[in-house]
Amino acid sequence: MTAEARIRGIPDIPSIKEVNVRGDANTVVDIIFKAPVGMDALVILEVKPDSEGKNLNGKIYEWFKLLFHGGAVGWIRDDLLEIRGDVTPFGYGNLTDYTFAHALQRHGAEVSSPVAPTPEPEPKPETQPQPVTDPIATQPEAPATTDDNQFPDALEDTERVRKASLRLTGAFEGHGYATFQNIDAGIISYGFIQFTLAGGSLATVVNRYLSRSDSEPSKALEPFQAAINNRDPMLRNNTNLRDALIAAANDPAMRAVQDQVATEGYWQAVIDGYITHRGLRLPLTWALLFDMGVNFGVNHGFVRLAEKQLNVQPRSRPGENGITEEQLITRVAALRKQSHDRQAERDNLPGLRVRGDFWMGLVNNNDWYLRGGQDGKVIVNGRVIDLLNP
Repeated sequence: MTAEARIRGIPDIPSIKEVNVRGDANTVVDIIFKAPVGMDALVILEVKPDSEGKNLNGKIYEWFKLLFHGGAVGWIRDDLLEIRGDVTPFGYGNLTDYTFAHALQRHGAEVSSPVAPTPEPEPKPETQPQPVTDPIATQPEAPATTDDNQFPDALEDTERVRKASLRLTGAFEGHGYATFQNIDAGIISYGFIQFTLAGGSLATVVNRYLSRSDSEPSKALEPFQAAINNRDPMLRNNTNLRDALIAAANDPAMRAVQDQVATEGYWQAVIDGYITHRGLRLPLTWALLFDMGVNFGVNHGFVRLAEKQLNVQPRSRPGENGITEEQLITRVAALRKQSHDRQAERDNLPGLRVRGDFWMGLVNNNDWYLRGGQDGKVIVNGRVIDLLNP
């Protein structure tokens, strides 16, 4: 198994939902971005001790250089990570399960870190046609600018775009408001965009629902409220809680709460973090970035990486920085597809390609205003979604 890391955060301080990713192995260098707690399958590239000799109870911190989904690279300290796989080249042996990195003794830590594998270089355009598995090389560098007068942009059509975005992402994340699974690091994932017990979003949904509903399903959930707020891992296999959550999904109050929490926690975070400063206006842009925020965490590095590859200033405005919004989002979608394709190949899970392929298809079809087919509909995971009347 590839040597990989998962962001553990600080379990004793559950309010910490992000960690700093830095440019080198100490806390003096700049923070290059933040990554969400729970993000996993991050490839380990290099390990080295804290360059300032900082320690916890006499044990020097180790820093891990990680390859993030989408191609970004940065350093995180070992007290914030769990690691697994064949980490023998880095002095940790072979770990079957994720293990708290700082609790491990790194053998040979006093010597130089081994030479780490370099990340796969981004493909360069060539004169010959490229394979379909190379999404960046096959995308046009300068797609035609859309006709701004043809349809309303996202600022003029915000509510339709928001509802359509929630429905599209919900179709990828699960099977609707009653979706329930307990097989990953989230401990319990519930609802149409998979609110998790481990991340705290499930508690937000349940607390808000219980404050608004006195229905029978809400009463069945009340005995679990304290344990949910405490993110108790023992709830993972509690069938009574599972049944109560699934039943609550039939309550209109629960559905309204799920929509509201998704809007506040992800939709608005994407608007504030990506859309507003760059002046992005295309409905497809808003929907794609929302889906990526849910899929990868709202602090993913795809947009910054796309800007870097297109040689424009971070967070600059398309139309003023020498590129169009279409060019930026074409590159973002291609990088996102590349990430899914790589993970699908690495883990032998071809189904992971579907999500990246879907969004790349909308880009290639120039559906910048999110209008769908001739009937205004698209099919996602076998579900028909009406983009014009979501």
